[in-house]
Amino acid sequence: MYERLLIVIVAAVLGATVYLLLRRSQLNRAQNAAVEQNGVQLKAGILHIVYFWSEHCSQCKNAQKPILEGLLEKVGQENVELLTLRVEDFGSIAKSWGVRTLPTTYIVDQKCNVTHVNNGLTSESHLLLQLNLNTD
Repeated sequence: MYERLLIVIVAAVLGATVYLLLRRSQLNRAQNAAVEQNGVQLKAGILHIVYFWSEHCSQCKNAQKPILEGLLEKVGQENVELLTLRVEDFGSIAKSWGVRTLPTTYIVDQKCNVTHVNNGLTSESHLLLQLNLNTD
């Protein structure tokens, strides 16, 4: 019985470690791509949301995109710039940023540092926390 418990614990720790390493690798790739400015024009002094999506992804079009548009209305386009990149048109850029799933959303701070990546659907409240904006 203890052996099974130990196996489950080891598997969970190993899985969490692999996840964190992949996430760090994805952030590093995105940071390198952001610095190189290959096809994505980031402006210093402004927060950016870089959003990769696909025409074939219903979650991208019907869920994540309305969340991002609502977020922009809430915080103001003068505070955050949304860059939407359709992978059908920007496949090489998506690859250079390390996009593995769709939708993928990156937060880039005012110094053009990639501070957060979200693979899959994310909520407005989660993005607000990552943007570190006070909307009250």
